Amino acid sequence: MPPAAAQQSTTTQPAPSVVVRKAGSAPSTAPLQFNGQVEAIEAVDIQARITGFLKVKSFEQGSAVKTGDLLFEIEPDQMRAAETSAEAQVARAQAAQNAARQTLTRTRTLANRNTASQASLDDAQAAFDIASADVQSAEAALNTARLNLSYTQIRSPINGTIGRSLFTVGNLVGPSAGSLARIVQLDPVRVVFSITDRTLIAIRQKEARGGTVDLNRFQLTLTLANGKQYGSKGNIQFIDNEVNPQTGTIAVRALFANPDHILVPGQTVAVSLLDETAKTLPIVPMASVLQDREGKFVFVLNDNNTVTRRQIVTGIRIGNDWSVKDGISAGETIVIEGLQRIADGQSVSPQESSPDEPGAAQ
Repeated sequence: MPPAAAQQSTTTQPAPSVVVRKAGSAPSTAPLQFNGQVEAIEAVDIQARITGFLKVKSFEQGSAVKTGDLLFEIEPDQMRAAETSAEAQVARAQAAQNAARQTLTRTRTLANRNTASQASLDDAQAAFDIASADVQSAEAALNTARLNLSYTQIRSPINGTIGRSLFTVGNLVGPSAGSLARIVQLDPVRVVFSITDRTLIAIRQKEARGGTVDLNRFQLTLTLANGKQYGSKGNIQFIDNEVNPQTGTIAVRALFANPDHILVPGQTVAVSLLDETAKTLPIVPMASVLQDREGKFVFVLNDNNTVTRRQIVTGIRIGNDWSVKDGISAGETIVIEGLQRIADGQSVSPQESSPDEPGAAQ
C-alpha cells in the first residue's frame, strides 16, 4: 500500500469509545462509626394507687395512647361511700364550729359586762379552737377520700404505645400488685452510643473555643439491622460529663424523629457521625484511577473531546471512590471506562455514565 494511503487509513480510524462522568464531592474526613442502642425518652410503668377490683380495661394492647386517656377503672363504690362519709364529717364539724363560735361571742359580751368570769371566756375560746381544728381535720379527710376516688380511674400520663397487661377485669389490684402495663414514647426516640476518650479529645481539639463541642456541626445517620439507612437524620442532645474508667468511653445521646415507629427501644443500630464543617474534596471512582512510577493519575475530558492525563493526590477511601486532595476539581469530567484504549492527548468518543452510580457528581 502506498505511504499516502496508509496515512489516510490511520487518520480515519474512529475515536475510541469511553465512558465518562463528572467528579463528585464529599467531606474530606470519613464518618465515624459506632454501635448504638435505641431508648425511649419517656417510659412509664402504670400502677394502681389504691386496692380494689378492676372494673374496666379500656385499651388494646400495643395501641397508641394519649395523655389523659382512661386505661383502667377500679370499682369506685367503696371510695364513693368513703367520700360521702367524709362529707358528712365535714358538715358535722362545721356545725360544731358554728355553735362554738356563738358561745364564744356570747361569753365575750358577758365578760365585757363583768357578768362572766375570765375562766368561762377561756373555756369558750378553747372550745372554738378545738371545733375549728376538727373542721380542718374533716376537710383533710374529705380531700383524701376524693383523691382516693380519683385514683379509681387510671389514666395515661404520657403519649406513647402501651404494651401487654397481665391483668384483666375482675382481678384484685393495688400498690403491691406491680405494674399493670407499661407505656413507652416512640416518637421521638433517643439513640445512645459511646465514643472513646481519644475521639472526644480529637473532636474538641478542632474547636476554636476552648474545647466546647458545637453539637450542631455533626450529621448523624443510622443504619438498621437490614443494612438500610434510616430515613431521618438525628441531632446530638448532649455528651455525658464523665468517661467510664472501665471502658474508656463516654456516652453520647442523640434524638431521632420516629413517626413510623421503625425504631423500637432496645434495638441495636449502627451510628454514623460526620463532621459537616469538614472541607469538601472531589471524589472519583477507584476504577478511574491508574498508577505508574510517577504516581496516581486520571484522564480528564476536554471540551474538544480529547483527554489529558492528570496527576492526582488521593485522600481517604469512601466506599468505591477515592477523595482527591490535589489534581482535579469537582465537576470536571473524567474517564471511568475504556482507559486501556486511550493515551494523553487522544481524541475519544465519550458517553455519559448513569448519574446514580458511585462517584457521580453530588
